[in-house]
Amino acid sequence: MAIVHLSPIMSARIKHLKERSKTGPFWMKRRVPLDLVEQVGKTEIQLSLGTRDLERAARLIAKYAAEQDRQWAELRNPTRQGSIEQGRRLLAAHGIDPASPEDSHQGARWAFEDLLDAQLPDHLREADSVSPQELDRHLPPAHRAALQAYQGRLEHLASDCQREYVEARADDAQSVKSATIPFTYLIKLIGDKALGKYRRADVRQFVDRLLAGDHSPTGKPIATTTIDRYVTTLRAAFARSIREHELGIINVWQGTIEYPKGAKGETKRGSFTVDHYRSLFGAVGDIDQTDDLRCILVLLAETGARLAEVVGLRVEDCHARASVPYIRIQAHGSRSIKTAHSARDVPLPPKGLQALQRALALCGGSAYLFPRYTDDTGCKATHASNTLNDWLRSRGVDRTCHSMRHGMRDLLRAVEAPQDVVEQIQGWGKESQSSKYGAGHSLAVLAGSLGKATALVTRSTAQRPTVCPRDLGHPPADA
Repeated sequence: MAIVHLSPIMSARIKHLKERSKTGPFWMKRRVPLDLVEQVGKTEIQLSLGTRDLERAARLIAKYAAEQDRQWAELRNPTRQGSIEQGRRLLAAHGIDPASPEDSHQGARWAFEDLLDAQLPDHLREADSVSPQELDRHLPPAHRAALQAYQGRLEHLASDCQREYVEARADDAQSVKSATIPFTYLIKLIGDKALGKYRRADVRQFVDRLLAGDHSPTGKPIATTTIDRYVTTLRAAFARSIREHELGIINVWQGTIEYPKGAKGETKRGSFTVDHYRSLFGAVGDIDQTDDLRCILVLLAETGARLAEVVGLRVEDCHARASVPYIRIQAHGSRSIKTAHSARDVPLPPKGLQALQRALALCGGSAYLFPRYTDDTGCKATHASNTLNDWLRSRGVDRTCHSMRHGMRDLLRAVEAPQDVVEQIQGWGKESQSSKYGAGHSLAVLAGSLGKATALVTRSTAQRPTVCPRDLGHPPADA
C-alpha cells in the first residue's frame, strides 16, 4: 500500500499505487501470486496510469485489478474459452499469428516449439514420434489450446457457437433465453461436438428425442411448432459461426424437418370473445376497489399488450394525466421487450385508465407499477401468468391472459381498424411496405380505434348484467 503525498497537509493510501516522480503520472504496481509466476512470466505487474488525478487513478487501479483477478482465476481454473484466449495470446507473444500460424517466421515457430517441449515430461521429449492427442494430454490447458491452433486442430464446438451467438444478443434477455434453450437440449441429447462433426442423422435424432420427451425428467414431449423454433435458432447460430470462423462446412440444420405422422403441434390458443370479456369485467367488479392483480387483467383487456409488457411497467411509463392518457412500453434493465417494434405508446380506454390509476395508488411509492412481480432484479411475468390464469379458470373463463391479445385483434378487426393502426397498437412488425414510412399515427388516432373496439364490450356489458359462475372474491395472493 503506497502513501501518496498530494500536499503538505493531505495524503491518501491506495493499494497498488506507485508514484515514480512528483510530476509524472501515477503507476500501478502489483505482485503476481507465487503459484502463477511461471505461467504469467513475471513476478510483478507494473503499468502507467497516465494521470495525476488521484480519483481517476484509483478507478483505473480497481478496473485493472479486477481484470487481473479474472485472468488469474482463469489460470487457476481454466475454462475452455479462457484457455483458447490464453493460447492465442501465447502464440502472439512468440510472433505467431493465431489465424495463420503457417505463415509465421521459421524462427518464431522454433521458439514456440521449444516452449512446448519444456512443458513435456522427459520420455515424450526424447521420443521419436508423439501423436498430437498424446501431446494434448500432457500440456497445460493454455499450451494445449495454443498447440491445437498452431496445428489447425482447434475445433469450434457447439458450446462455442452458443456462447458467441448469445453474446451477440446479450442486450436482449428474451433473445438470450430463446438462444440458450435449443443449445441446452442439443448438448444434452447429442453431445458437445465440433460443428463439422454433426450429421443430418444427429438432427433427426435431436428431433425424435424432443418428440419423445427425452429432454425432460417428466417425459413431456415438445410440440412440432416449438421444435421448428429451436431448429431455426440452431440453423442461424451455426450459420453465424461457419461464416465468422470460415469453417467451410455444411450447415446440417439447413433444409426441411420432416415429422412422423401423428406428431403433434402446439394447441392453438383460443381468443377472448365478447362474452369472455363480459365475464372478466363482471368478476373484476369495481375497479376503484380492486387489487393489483385485477388491475393487470383490466390493462391487458383494454390494451391487448403482452403480459410482461404490462407487469414490467415502471411508474415513469404511466401517463394518466396526459391529454390522451397512455402507457409507454419500452425496454428496461428489469424487463426487455420482444422486438424493436414492441416499443410503443398505447392509449388507454376508460376502464384501462381507471385500472392504471388504481394500480398507481396501490404501488406504494415503488418505482414499479406492479412491485409484486417486478423489481430491480427482473420481471417475473411467468409467476404472474400462472396466478392470473388460475384465477381466470376459477371464474369460469376458459382462456389465458395471452388470449386477450388475440381478442383485441379480433375487436379491432370488428371495428375495421386500419392494419397499420392495429400493428402500432399491438407492437407488431409492419406488413405492408407503405406502412413502414413516416412516424406513425398519433395517440389520438390510436385512441379512436381502441375506444371503438373496447366499446363493443363495455356497451354490451352496460346493456345487460353479467352472471359469473363463481364467487367474485379476490384472487389468492401467490407466493
